[in-house]
Amino acid sequence: MRRVILGALLLAGLAWPAAEARRATLTAARQNMTPLTLRAEHGQDHWRILVLEGGMESQRIEVQSDLPEVLPRLADADGDGAPDLWVPVIGGNANTAWEVWLMRPAEARFVRAGEVSGLGFSRDRGGMLVALGRNGCCASSLTWHRFSAEGALREAFAVERQEGFSRALACEGLAIAEEPPAATVRAACGLAVGQVPGRRLGVP
Repeated sequence: MRRVILGALLLAGLAWPAAEARRATLTAARQNMTPLTLRAEHGQDHWRILVLEGGMESQRIEVQSDLPEVLPRLADADGDGAPDLWVPVIGGNANTAWEVWLMRPAEARFVRAGEVSGLGFSRDRGGMLVALGRNGCCASSLTWHRFSAEGALREAFAVERQEGFSRALACEGLAIAEEPPAATVRAACGLAVGQVPGRRLGVP
């Protein structure tokens, strides 16, 4: 009987962190305005996020997701100084896909910008969003993104790297919507393995 009880307690203890990981409360600061509170909860196959302004609901967001163990985050994706919402969608190997929602501070709400995938993210000196992706054991990519005037997220160009222990062994720029600037390619090729250009964001 003691073994049964002990086993049940151990299972409950293991399940507790998983249950806790399905919920998160985030606080999004707004300049000269009341902060927004975001209450996130993962259901069967999606994250449901309730946005509150002064305790009153201002928006509900639902994002399909297979990642209950990865919590939504706040990070300034477009460089306007306001924290934006990042919701995990799906993971594979080292990379995680995130849905990015840009904050509209005056409206107390978030607007979907698009999806970005990687294992780390930054904003470069020009303010562009950069995603670091892992492609197998010995290759990585850095992909630069722009936001349109309407807030839509689009891939601009990339740098593909074949890597050794600590540095790139082969490296080249890749045009997507535009040609990569030569100086940007040179700088990216000179980064150490795992580094990103500019300021790293707190995602994941």
